[in-house]
Amino acid sequence: MTTDVAAIPVKQPRSTRTYALAATAAFVAITAVAYVLLLGTGPTQLSPLEVIEVLTGGGSRQAINIVWDLRLPVAIVTVIVGAALGLAGSWTITMTRNPLASPDFLGISGGASVMVVAGTAFIGPSLSLGFSGFWARAGLALVGSLTVLVLLMVLGGFGSSRRVVLIGFSLSLMFQSAVSYMLLRADINSASQAQLWIAGSTGMVRSDTVVPLVLGILPFLIIAGFVGHQVKYLAHDDDTGLTLGIDVNRVRTILLICATGLVAVTVAVVGPIVFVALVAPHLARIVARTPTPTQWCSAASGAAILSTCSVISGLLRVSVPAGLMTSIFGGTALVFLTIVGLRKTSA
Repeated sequence: MTTDVAAIPVKQPRSTRTYALAATAAFVAITAVAYVLLLGTGPTQLSPLEVIEVLTGGGSRQAINIVWDLRLPVAIVTVIVGAALGLAGSWTITMTRNPLASPDFLGISGGASVMVVAGTAFIGPSLSLGFSGFWARAGLALVGSLTVLVLLMVLGGFGSSRRVVLIGFSLSLMFQSAVSYMLLRADINSASQAQLWIAGSTGMVRSDTVVPLVLGILPFLIIAGFVGHQVKYLAHDDDTGLTLGIDVNRVRTILLICATGLVAVTVAVVGPIVFVALVAPHLARIVARTPTPTQWCSAASGAAILSTCSVISGLLRVSVPAGLMTSIFGGTALVFLTIVGLRKTSA
């Protein structure tokens, strides 16, 4: 049997590309607004006009210190982490062809978390606070997340996406239990610091966090850039990619490793931020009206989600980590997506 290569949708229709670009621009605009609001949110409130004045070289000395020294690193890291999680989620969901196959559900985030908590609890509290231990945390997180990825490939084989998700979800539950056990066994200081980190908070970010975060993420983005343009050919089946001469297994493996790396680095910086990698690709797909998540729209969506959740958590009178806000938002969105999916299935 032969395949008609001319029938393969090598290019997206113009209308689809237009919607994708418009959706990406909309998410970027939302991120920009949330970015300004985030710079003004805190114990000392600043209006958006005051923030813009500071960013353009004006403002009072107090406002300059607050924005540039305290809040700007947090805002930058929030945007970068959100974009990285959205991009990682689009890769795992597309490569496994399962709408639930985000790094959270696959246990990749859990594997990174359990290794960092183990290091914090039994090696030293210096791994949890302060950025001097970033590379140690990043290394531990990468070992944990890559171990989970190898287990998924060996046990699940990515032949059945349902089996992979079930195995990953089971591993996630095991990791949660392991983290709870280690926190109980650790001394009180290490446990309290690890507990603050594991809630998924950008509040611990300092000015020396931004550069290592970028350096940790950049290699995975560069590697993925060599094969990222081939994602659209593998979104529905392997046959299209094979017909075009694409090494399907190679592309899938590279992107899954890169997604794992992005998640590991973000976990090392701010802890496990859940649901962003799951919801961002689906939100991007719905807004852009594409059959599968597009990469850069998913990244912009992730940045918008985490930035908005951070602003909301900052406006509350009680201190709420951004990770808890994303859990509330993501859980609600997951219920909505499930209901919509069931309606489409029954229709």
